[in-house]
Amino acid sequence: MTTVFHELLPDSYLIILAPGSDEHSEAALAHRLRCAERSGKPEVWVDCSMLEELSNEAARLLWDSHYQLQEQFARLVLVHVAEPVKKVLLAQHLGPTPRIVPTLLDAARQAPATLRAEARARLLVHH
Repeated sequence: MTTVFHELLPDSYLIILAPGSDEHSEAALAHRLRCAERSGKPEVWVDCSMLEELSNEAARLLWDSHYQLQEQFARLVLVHVAEPVKKVLLAQHLGPTPRIVPTLLDAARQAPATLRAEARARLLVHH
């Protein structure tokens, strides 16, 4: 897995992935996801449109990031996810899944107002 592009947007952090064949590709994904988690953005969008497959390690990294972001009242959003990629992700289903949307426009339309409401609801439950 290679990160081909990443950008800090007003309400999200965008990562675009491409297939990677070297041994460092998952390390690069892990690094980029950690940067996104530290960005303070309410959503991290991961564009998977160039991927036809996903390694188990990359799927684990995405799940780990999903949980880390949930703890920060943020959300991982997977975009343009092909069926084989979705299958690998869901095979490691470990709880509530990251949001999966067909396009970046869908991600933008469903963004942060919903997330802020969810965060407030969680805070009320914990207090």
